[in-house]
Parts: sequence; structure tokens; C-alpha cells
Amino acid sequence: MTEPKTTPKKISRTDLANLSTWETMQLAREIYVKLFRYIKRYRWRFYLGMGFEVLAGMSSAIFVYGFKIIFDIVLVTDANAKNNEVKPIKIPFIHDKVDIMHFFPEWLRGTLTAVIFACVLVPTLFLMKGFLNYIASYLTNWVGNRVLYDMRNDAYRSVLSQSVGYFSQAKTGNLVQTVFNQSRVAQANLITLSQDIVQRPVAIASILGTLIYMNWQFTLYSLVIFPLCMVPVAMISKKVRKSGTEEEAEAGAMLVYMTEAFAGIRVVKSHAREDYELDRFNKSNANTKNLVMRYSKARELVGMLVETVASFGVGIGLFYAWKTKIEVTTFMTLVGGLTQIYPHAKALSQMQILLQKTLVASTSVFATMEQVPDVQDAPDALALPRVKGNVRLTNVNFTYKTSKKKQRPAVHDFNLDMEPGKYYALVGPSGAGKSTLFALLQRFYDVDDGSITVDGVDIRNATQKSLRDNFGVVSQDVFLFHDSILQNIRYGRLDARKEEIVEAAMKAHADEFIREQEFKYDTIIGEKGCRLSGGQQQRVSIARAILRNAPILLLDEATSALDTESEKIIQEALHSLSRGKTVIAIAHRLSTILEADKIVVMEKGRVLDIGPHAELLQRCELYQRLYQLQFKSGNVDPNEVIEDVTIEAAV
Repeated sequence: MTEPKTTPKKISRTDLANLSTWETMQLAREIYVKLFRYIKRYRWRFYLGMGFEVLAGMSSAIFVYGFKIIFDIVLVTDANAKNNEVKPIKIPFIHDKVDIMHFFPEWLRGTLTAVIFACVLVPTLFLMKGFLNYIASYLTNWVGNRVLYDMRNDAYRSVLSQSVGYFSQAKTGNLVQTVFNQSRVAQANLITLSQDIVQRPVAIASILGTLIYMNWQFTLYSLVIFPLCMVPVAMISKKVRKSGTEEEAEAGAMLVYMTEAFAGIRVVKSHAREDYELDRFNKSNANTKNLVMRYSKARELVGMLVETVASFGVGIGLFYAWKTKIEVTTFMTLVGGLTQIYPHAKALSQMQILLQKTLVASTSVFATMEQVPDVQDAPDALALPRVKGNVRLTNVNFTYKTSKKKQRPAVHDFNLDMEPGKYYALVGPSGAGKSTLFALLQRFYDVDDGSITVDGVDIRNATQKSLRDNFGVVSQDVFLFHDSILQNIRYGRLDARKEEIVEAAMKAHADEFIREQEFKYDTIIGEKGCRLSGGQQQRVSIARAILRNAPILLLDEATSALDTESEKIIQEALHSLSRGKTVIAIAHRLSTILEADKIVVMEKGRVLDIGPHAELLQRCELYQRLYQLQFKSGNVDPNEVIEDVTIEAAV
């Protein structure tokens, strides 16, 4: 039996926007634990990247003090310059000043050499800082790309593993948004936050340490107002959070409109609704544009206010410098160091904004990943071998799960025993449960009561893959991929050789029209096979089922798109293919079922009667009405050729 189903914790974008700061941090902790599980497999490269982030942060202090050395060499204001003498330079954590001229040959010692040294030191400092940032960014982005790869794969795998019922409720656009875009947002912000939370504080601390070492009074006066920088962050963060969540919601809606219009382009065109679809897209696109601007304005406003508030501290420090007569080179270095702090402080002030975006994207991605399929393999599920084809349904009951409180069962007290090598035709009015029966046989849904067995094995005790490997399906709703004819047929059996594919096409009477195509089997047939006629699409689909060569065939009005001559040819091919196999066909036309071994008449989810055509014509009232509709007298030889008529017309 399957494991108990659990539903992942889902938080709507509206709820997320209204969370308190504490609740947001709690949610962030939960989400980031999950995100860092993806980093764990690349942890050594990630740790190395974080190590270089630390070095890059520390290089900011070297960068600041390096310019102090440059200023001391170049901006000479005393008499030593006249004598070509260079003053010894104070190096942090070294008690005595260092005379850099001792590192040069005696004939090179002098002011010009020192100035050239200072000029060369400028690009050296930039190169050092840039190189450390480059290595750190490369390593973290390397990890980030692999995290994105893994997250997208896991999200897509989770979506594909869902039961058919999941897709009847989910919107394709939202699924695309989650798998492709939301995973990218989550990964990108995770890497950005990882970089910022390591490098930015280290950079601020190292610069502050250097400035305090140089002149602690000036530094403290300049930073006395720094805590007030957090005020604008707190004021605007909720507004930014709300704008960001609304933007993500609108972007998802825009993708829904777009994918629906593309998927239903024939309906759009036939109803001349291009302007209507464009208007829907335009409105959503305009809303997204406005929300992005609102989000961007709020984000940039935080940075501007942080810098403005911080500038008051610089003003206070400036007044202190004037009062205490700090020397020019020291003052320039101190001010330059303070300005180096503010970009890092600005980035840290925007971390909460990035956090909101990450939470919005991540909750959506992980909710998708953690969605438990309605149909799951049992822990001890068996892998079915190629079966003989005995299918038995015993007291099967099934009702579709919808929002309605009361709904008539789609299948009720259904009993049917199908033997290998027999042809069974399912007939009945719309809503009789024929398509539901096909879905239950392939275990797209689990029965509510009763059991379905294949060769005596309950299908709930078999793996879904091995079960479906024993079914070949030809549906009246043909779906072909935007690929070559060859690959579309090969989809039935991925390891098939081209010779086998051609043989299957010949049996489906598709080889003739395929060879008339420009590139024959390599011809690309367009979205959903749009470059082929309906009958040609059906033949390719039948060739796919023939190539699959499964022991159980499910035919949903498999010849509905063919003309009378082609239908007769395909019926012969299907009859040849069905030898030794169990064939179950849904038919709306009597001409497709006259030669079935048994005809199963269904009504309101039950088996009304079962038997060959001649017997049903004598005892089943519903079947009689169907047959009599085709002739005025109703007295017809069962072997006489009859015209097509839908069974719905009989009730």
C-alpha cells in the first residue's frame, strides 16, 4: 500500500507579505536550511569561495591603508622633498616607521623613485582587490550554477512525478514560472546573500579597524550616527516586501496568459481573439512593469537614505578634523575609508529586501518539490515483467476529487474480467466511465474501493513504470512533439533501431506519406504535429503504439481521424497487432466494434451488459436503440455493413 499522503506547507504571497519581521526570520531559517542542502554537495568549493570572500573583504583595509602610503609619498608638504628625501612610512602593527627606500638600490633612492613606486602601487592595489573578488565570485557562481541545475531538475522531476489529477488543477504557466524562473531567483539571491553576509561585514570590520588604528576619535565621531541608518531599512522593508511578492504573482499570471494563448492558438485564431489575448497580456505586463518600478524605487530609496544618514556622520568627523588640525594625508585616507564603508553598508541594508524575494521564490519551489503525488509506488512495489494480459476489475469504485461536496461516482461497483488475446470494445453514452476506466487501468488514479489486477497482481503493488510499460495507448486526442517523425515514433520505445521504426510505420500505413515529406523520417512536424493532417497524425501515433508492442493495447477511438479507406487498412493493422494481446477499445461508432470478441455496454459507471454483437442486439435495450437508429426498419442482418452513428444519439 502507498504511504500516507502529506501536504507541504504552503504560504501564499499575500500571507508572506503580511508576516511580521520575527515570523519572516523564522521562515527564512527554515527555507535556508533547505537551500543550503543543495550547497552541501559542493561544500568544499563553496567554503573555498567563502574564504576568498573573506580575503576580498580584508583587502579593503589594505586598499585603504595603501592609499595612505601613496598619499604620504606623493603629497609631500615639508622640506624633505627639496632634499630628495622620502619620509619613513608608518605600517600598521609595526612599531617603527619603515623607510621604503631601503628596499631599492642606493642609486635609485630618491623622490622620483618613490613617486614611481606610489604610482605603480595604485594599479597593484586595484589588481589585488579585483583578483580576490574575481576568484571569490567565480567559485560562488560555479556553485550557484550547479545549485540552479539541481534545483531545476528536482522541481521538474517533482512536477513530472505528480499524478494526472494534479495537472487538471495546476496552471501550466505557474508550473513553468516555478521550475524555470522561481528556482533561478532563489538560487541567485542565495548566492548573493551568501557573498554579502560574508564579505560585507569582513570588509566593514577591516576598514573600521584600519580607521580606528589611524585615528579612533575621528572614526567614532563619524560613526556616531551610523545606527540610525537602520531606520529607513525598517521603514521601507515591508513596502518592498509587498511590492516584490505582488511582482512575482503578476509575473506568474502573465506566463499563464501567454502559455494558454500559445497552446490554444487555433482557438484564438478561429475566434479572432488576438486583440483580446493581447489586451490580457498587456494589462498583466503593465502591472508587472509598475510593480517592478515600485520595488526598484523602494530598494534604491533604502540605499539613498542610508547614504544620506551616514553622510551626517562624515560631516561631524569633518568638523572634528578641522578642530584638531589632522594632517591632510591622514584626513584624506580617513574620509576615503569611510566612503568605502558605505557601499558595503548599503548592500547589507538591502539584504532584507533580497531575503523577501528569496522567500517568495523558495516557498513556491519547495512547495512544488515537496508536493506528494496522489499515486505513489508502494515501498515494496514489484517490477512487473511482460505480462500475458489478463485484466480483472473487482467491485471497483472511484469518484473524482473536486471541490464539490457531492458527486456521482465515475465508476461504481464495476466488475469485468478480460482474458489475454481478446478484443474488448467499451461503448456507452458520454459520462458512462469509459475514459475513467482507461485512467484507472494505467493507475493515473487509485481506486477508492475494490481492486484492479493484471495477471493476478494488484496494480497498487506494482511499480507505475513497469505497469505502464505493459500498456500501449492510441488516443483520439493525438499528441505529437515538435520533433522529427522518426523521434515521435521512437517515443514508443526509445532504444528502437531505425529499421524497426520504419517497419512500425509501414504496419500503420504511414510509411508512404512519410517518404513524401521533404526530409522523410527526419522531417520536423511542428508544434503538436501541426504540419501533418489529422489522419497522418493518427497514423504516426498508431505507429508509435505498434513499435511499443505492449501486451495490452488501449485504443480510444483510434481510427476516428481517418477516412473510410484508411480506417479499413488501419483496422487490419490493429487486428494483426492485437493477436495474442489484450485489446481494450473505447468506441463511439459501431463500425469500429463489430468484430470485437466482446462488447462491454456501460452506463453511469457500471457494466450494463457484455457480450458479442449478435447477442447484445437481442437482449440489451440500450444497444438495440443504438443499432436501430441506423435503419428505419430495425430488422437488419448483424453482418450487414452499417453506417456510422454516435452512441450519444441513441440515448
